[in-house]
Amino acid sequence: MKILLIAVLALSLALNVFLGREVARQRNELEAARASATEVAELQQQIQELQKKPAAPADSADANALELARLRNEVSQLRKQTGDIATLRAQAAEAAQLRGRLAAATQDLAKAEIQLAQLVKISPEELQQAKSEAQAIACTSNLKQIGLAARIYAADHNGVFPPDFISMKNELNSPKILFCPGDATAVRVGDWSQLDPNLISYRFLNPGGNESDPTKQLTTCPIHGHVGLSDGSVQRKQ
Repeated sequence: MKILLIAVLALSLALNVFLGREVARQRNELEAARASATEVAELQQQIQELQKKPAAPADSADANALELARLRNEVSQLRKQTGDIATLRAQAAEAAQLRGRLAAATQDLAKAEIQLAQLVKISPEELQQAKSEAQAIACTSNLKQIGLAARIYAADHNGVFPPDFISMKNELNSPKILFCPGDATAVRVGDWSQLDPNLISYRFLNPGGNESDPTKQLTTCPIHGHVGLSDGSVQRKQ
């Protein structure tokens, strides 16, 4: 548990470093946006001053053409910079949302650190009891999934349950479901071709049966004593 607590603390530190870098990056982008805004304002002022000047004499037509071309180029740059500013503002808004999410994540990590610190302080007996309870709950879940798989199999085979666990491999997500979490000797494999039927934790009690008697035992766990019934429910041993 201490190792887990250290890992959570390291993750919290990494998030804080990331947040600092993100804030610095957004600050640089906002400063660039302000500089662009200043430049835009200067260009607008120059255009206004040029528009106020009186019409030039006819002999300065070439100079006016060049000045007009320059103004058009400045207007094009002005429009581009205005678009860039809008993009930067959108990025700044997104960064603000990111900072909010990071702040919330940091708070969640802080709570997790406190909970882990409290968990580390519990006695070995209490820790073992909590672990055993979690394994018993996971075992119940496995039996429910097996019961559901058996009923799906029966629906496709004239209402008859499979003869064994292996026959339900198309209805089960993984062979790991066939192993009780409390089975210390289990070799949990993820591939059906590697599964040894003799090592399966659970027992199949109603091979080739049906749902005519919903209360008939279908599966059982020798470790916890839980019993799966033919209707898909599970009776958990207290």
